[in-house]
Amino acid sequence: MSRAPWWRSYFDDDFYHLHESFFPEIRNRREVAGIIELLALPVGARVLDAPCGWGRHTVLLAEAGCAAVGADLSFTLLHRATPLAANAAAARYTACDIRALPFRAGCFDAVLNVFTSLGLFLNDADDLTALREAHRVLRPGGRLLLETMHRDDVMRAYAERDEWTLPDGTEVRARRRFDAVAGVSHERLRWRRGAQRGRKAHALRLRTATEVDALLRAAGFQQVRHYGGWNGRPFSYRDESLIAVAG
Repeated sequence: MSRAPWWRSYFDDDFYHLHESFFPEIRNRREVAGIIELLALPVGARVLDAPCGWGRHTVLLAEAGCAAVGADLSFTLLHRATPLAANAAAARYTACDIRALPFRAGCFDAVLNVFTSLGLFLNDADDLTALREAHRVLRPGGRLLLETMHRDDVMRAYAERDEWTLPDGTEVRARRRFDAVAGVSHERLRWRRGAQRGRKAHALRLRTATEVDALLRAAGFQQVRHYGGWNGRPFSYRDESLIAVAG
């Protein structure tokens, strides 16, 4: 029997505790303000945030007046998203695989795919399927916003060994290996918090901006604009993230 892909079980409570502190509310609000500006979202816009994680963008989009839907494969993260929606009646959540979205064609004004979520599947075929699903559920004239790390920036300062301490005192050590032919970065984490210990491992497909653009166009998007920040500045190979808006 083949092993289940790493992402089936990776996004659990440990993932949340190891990553939540990297996304303070001020950062989330800045990103959502950028999303609204880059997509020119009006009040009432129907927005799909997929995958949404624990809903850090979804709830703020709903707060801003959008009809926001968050979709994610992780029941654990969705469970954490639900309480956030208490003050945002328009936010809804559903569990699904982004390669098979449970929505009718043309029902959203915008689709979001952020935090390098597209590289989780490690291959073009699955990522194309996900992008084509995003294209399918967009109304005519609707747009996708994709935010991702890109290979040029990551490889400029690729750290095979790294360590950091979280605000709650959790000590984290990382070991990484990059497969330059496959374009896949493999990472193993070990963490320690008091008497607690844990390990996690994941892999991520890193693409150049050229490869991301080609993938979007292969999925049916005809117009693609590239930005290097949430303020809408033009993309440069030195930017930490690539933000593509495609329609």
